[in-house]
Amino acid sequence: MGLFSLFGGNSQGTVLDREKSDENKKRMREIFDAKVENGSQYHVVYAYSEDIRGANFAVLRTVSYQYRSFILGYRDSDLSLVLLEISPDLQQSGDALCYRAQDMKKTNFNKMVNSYYLQYGSAYKKEFFHVFSPKTIDDILNLDWYDEEMFPYIDQGEEHSGWTSFWNQFCQ
Repeated sequence: MGLFSLFGGNSQGTVLDREKSDENKKRMREIFDAKVENGSQYHVVYAYSEDIRGANFAVLRTVSYQYRSFILGYRDSDLSLVLLEISPDLQQSGDALCYRAQDMKKTNFNKMVNSYYLQYGSAYKKEFFHVFSPKTIDDILNLDWYDEEMFPYIDQGEEHSGWTSFWNQFCQ
């Protein structure tokens, strides 16, 4: 037992199931292409959001977490971004939400490691999205709250660098 394993560090990492990951990426592409007009023109990556809700009672305080999975589609040619909510088992999807950099008045954005936040809109109505895009499967599997039924198994080391450079252009 090494010194770092005492503090929860994983020195060996996770053995990647490449076949399972590639199958899930292929399924994400199929879903995206079916839901988005000209979907094949977009690059896609997986992301998730974390919604935290709390309630205070006289003696008790509760906190609940809700995780949602997304396919992020992005196109460099016109700086288009599409958020498509999906179920963790990749069997269902919601409606696609499309954003273009030139159509949004950005009021606030933060660059954090694997976390992407954008707030936009008028002074009266602000909208925002905040998603996390894991680079490797270890970024999800090593979390204390990881549950196999809440996140699809996707390793996107190669795709992540393209997403990061797109995000930097989108937020300028």
